[in-house]
Amino acid sequence: MATHVNKPRTSERSSDPDLSAVNMCIDAILPADKQAEAAQAAIAENPANVPVVHFRPGLGVGDIPVNELALLVAKQWQNGRTLRVRFLDGDPVVQQRLQPFAHEWSKHANVTFDFGDDPDAEIRISFKDRGRSWSNLGTDALVIPKNEPTMNYGWLTPNGPDLEYSRVVVHEFGHALGCIHEHQNPGAAIPWDKPAVYRYYAGPPNRWTKAMVDHNLFRRYSVEQTNSSEFDPASIMLYAISNDLTIGDWEVGWNSALSQGDKTFIGSVYPKAETQTRSIPLDGTAVEADIGAHGELDTFSLTIPSAGRYQIETDGRTDVVMALFGPNSDTTLVAEDDDSGRSFNARIVAALQPGQYQVRVRHFRPSGRGAYTISARAVA
Repeated sequence: MATHVNKPRTSERSSDPDLSAVNMCIDAILPADKQAEAAQAAIAENPANVPVVHFRPGLGVGDIPVNELALLVAKQWQNGRTLRVRFLDGDPVVQQRLQPFAHEWSKHANVTFDFGDDPDAEIRISFKDRGRSWSNLGTDALVIPKNEPTMNYGWLTPNGPDLEYSRVVVHEFGHALGCIHEHQNPGAAIPWDKPAVYRYYAGPPNRWTKAMVDHNLFRRYSVEQTNSSEFDPASIMLYAISNDLTIGDWEVGWNSALSQGDKTFIGSVYPKAETQTRSIPLDGTAVEADIGAHGELDTFSLTIPSAGRYQIETDGRTDVVMALFGPNSDTTLVAEDDDSGRSFNARIVAALQPGQYQVRVRHFRPSGRGAYTISARAVA
């Protein structure tokens, strides 16, 4: 869960954002006793959430240590999902006004929000946590009791400006789709003036310890933990950063709408065009493929007719990472590889049992793109 507090009503990109009397977002993780349940729920919702790095081949999800699984599992909903949204309380005027801003994401992603009164709604909104706005991250909402909120708006008023509604509602629904804060993007290179940041956040209204500043501001997710694009200073998921808190002439104003980068990225995570799983012919012609968007994950099927030793490899100028799952399971990792093939290509050679396998290919860099081919053959 990420926690946010009201900020000044300034222009979308003010030249020197006023951070006085403003609390920054706090990444509040689920309680320890919910971590394993949340990871299992994420994988059940979308098998693509299963982590494929740092684990020995042949591991199933149940074999991965709980602490590692909770850290590395992604939190994306199944593509094409209709997420039900229910208000637990609040002013009817505010309830109506915020809905169009949530739908901004659906213009670019294959996910829709259905506002109603379904008791089994995945997203449940409250307004009781006054002064704070927050949302659970993606599928984490699935492990929150049905009578408790997964999202809160603590300062929206019936007469508040549209700019404020846009800024906070679009941001929080981004979290609900699984988006992290942009300053924690693996590609972020913010030139923080750390002593100044420590001094500022130690004072009111935040009163953060040094450890809290390190966790909430300076800590960045690793590439393995996220499906991310290049750092985007215009992203709705990035809050204002004052020049006083950085080295050199570097600052960010108050972003209040989806950036072009946000639109492109969320469209790659939840693509509107139907993505078909292509088959890799065994001992046949290589399949041509292309990673055309930031964070794209290509999925292929492979049928192994009999037990034996097989090789799956990519070819081309694109630096890819490949993972093999199976047999007859899209959550059991058989093997993964980065650069065992020619140049920056991936190659997996493994003894396989008969069955259906899934091959997933992504670019080594979150922002990378490029064409490649993939083939499979039996080897002696």
